[in-house]
This record gives sequence, structure tokens and C-alpha cells, in this order.
Amino acid sequence: MDKNKLKEELSNYEIKMTSKERAKAYFNGEKVDHLPFNIMSLDLVYGMNMGYSLKETEDVDKLIKIIEKRTEEYKIYGIAEGLNLRAMGYALGSTGIFPENDTDHVDHYLMEDELNMDLLELPDPYNNELLKKKLDKARKLREHFPDHPISTFVAGPMSTAVAIRPISKLLRDLRKNPDGVKGVLDFCVKANMAWAKAFKKEFGPVKIMIADPVTCDDILSPKQIKEFSYPYLKDLTTSLYQLNGIKPDLHICGHTNRQWEDLKDFDIEFFSVDNCHDLAKCKDQIQDKLGLMGNVPPVEIMRNGSIDDVIESVKACIKKGSDNKNGYICATGCGTPAGTPKENIDAFIYAVRKYSNDAKIGEIPDSVYQ
Repeated sequence: MDKNKLKEELSNYEIKMTSKERAKAYFNGEKVDHLPFNIMSLDLVYGMNMGYSLKETEDVDKLIKIIEKRTEEYKIYGIAEGLNLRAMGYALGSTGIFPENDTDHVDHYLMEDELNMDLLELPDPYNNELLKKKLDKARKLREHFPDHPISTFVAGPMSTAVAIRPISKLLRDLRKNPDGVKGVLDFCVKANMAWAKAFKKEFGPVKIMIADPVTCDDILSPKQIKEFSYPYLKDLTTSLYQLNGIKPDLHICGHTNRQWEDLKDFDIEFFSVDNCHDLAKCKDQIQDKLGLMGNVPPVEIMRNGSIDDVIESVKACIKKGSDNKNGYICATGCGTPAGTPKENIDAFIYAVRKYSNDAKIGEIPDSVYQ
């Protein structure tokens, strides 16, 4: 299918609900026009297709224009402001490089030379320069979009820690200074909770997404995960749930199949599984306790694939995931990268509308077999 045909086909599927209305009805067990979906980092890639650089999509005035346009086009309601994988590290004293059209990265770590707790001071989001700017940005978005639900996001404790201590050195510390690492991880939980508490104070109870790529089977051994990651990740998820009365969602990049059974004991609502795994296998193991999110490949399909590749991938995910007992959100397997073409965003949304028509929680929609 080419771009012109896609545009024509997309116009045949009437938008009957806003994303907020759809999610409420779906999780109440009602039939909806189509499945809830989440193209991770949508505003970033949508903005770049509007002609903004990656760096410019962070500017609040430009972001308002991006949200206005994608809301008008797709009827996707929702705004988010939070802490990406390195943001808390920068807030605490690490420094970074921020290219115009590429992902930021740390160039000097707060704990570059040694794991030293004396270097850490719990940040106050109302006084910390970086966190204050983010709160100000969230207020402006909320003021401009009062009818949009607002959410936030944080990095998991292990992933926060590697923004203040180089990962190679932190992994060595797991063996040579385990108590020191645990002290850092406990601090990371407290630092992220300081942000979450400020966000709740400003906006009330909100949904929170946790991203924790370091807690994957590709980086940590099962023993390391259970000793160093789980206690602090559980502390964070439970504390967020107690704070908001809303369970957070969790995304872990990379392989996680050895953890699926354990994750059911966490205070999370949805687990977002990376596209390196078979969605059906994850569903079979977690659906008695957790909702499922995923997992269209963001690079191979969304950025580098054709329109038809995107459509077929979304369709396959709907077949595999939509009968999850606790709900399914059709989503990318991770953040959608810079350079993703607009037609592939359109193709994702077209496929969701067409192949999950009349969706109902726990059921595979008949439309997916068209």
C-alpha cells in the first residue's frame, strides 16, 4: 500500500471515541471502537515529521503545537512530562550532551571516580533547576490542555543508578561493594518518589510508567536481579501505588522471560514487553495477574519497515495479545525512534482501527481475521 492509498483507507474508519473514553469503556468490559494503543514517543516522531528537530520537540511551545495537531488528526488525548533514563542523573549532577537530532547521553557521571554517597543530595523538585523546569513545563501543558489526562514517567532504580555511575563500574561494584550499591539504589527510589510526590501535589493522582532497561536478562544475572534490582523496584512500584492509588506500568527493554513469573508479584498494572519476545508467550505467563502491552518492533518495523510491514506487524500483535485476560494495549516494543516516517505512524493507527474493531477485554476481535 502506498501513502495515498493509506490516507484514503484511513479515512474510511470513523473515530468514535477519544482515547480517554475508549480506555474507560474497555477496562469496564464494554465493546469499544478499537483497542487502546500506545505508540511510544509519539510526540517526538510526530513533531519531527512536522519539521522540528528532536531537540526542538522538548520546547514547550513547540510541543503544544505538536499535541494540538496530533490530537486533531488522531483524537489521541493525553499529555506527559517526566524523567527519561538519564534525567534524574542530570538533576543530581551528572552532565550530558544533547545533540540536535539524536538521543542525549551522559558525558560525565556524578560518581565517575568512586561510589560515594556523600555526593548525593535528595533533590527538591521545586528548587532543583532541572526538575523545576520539568514541573513548569507540565503546568503549561496542563493549562493548555485541561481536558487531557496527564501522566508522568521515571526510570527504575537500577537504570537511574547508571545515570550517576558508569554501568561498567556499577556492575563491578555489584561484586566489590554490594552494600554501597544498595545504598545508591535506595537513594534512587527516594529521589524518584520525590518527583512523583511533587507531580501528585500539582496534578493529583496520575498514571506512571517506569522504564528499567538495566533490569534485563541481557545485563544482570538472575541472582543479581533478585538481590539488587527487585527489592528496590518493588519498593518503587509499591510506593507509587500507595501514593496515587493507581498501579504504575513497567517497561523493561531486552530479554525478560526469566522474570515474567516474578513480575506478577509487583504492584504494576501493565507489563510492556520488548519486541525481542513472542507476545503470545508473555501473555500466557502473565495474563492471570497483569495487563499486557506491546510489541511492534520500533526500529525494524516502525522506522525501517514499509507501510505493509507495519500493518502486518500490528495485525499479528492483535492476534497474539488481544485476548489477554487483564487487557491488552497494542504498542510499540519500545520508544519509537527519530526518523520514523509519518506514513508508518498512520499505518499503525490504520491497522489498529481496522483489525481490532469492536474490541472487548479478554477477547480476540473478529475483525482481525478479515
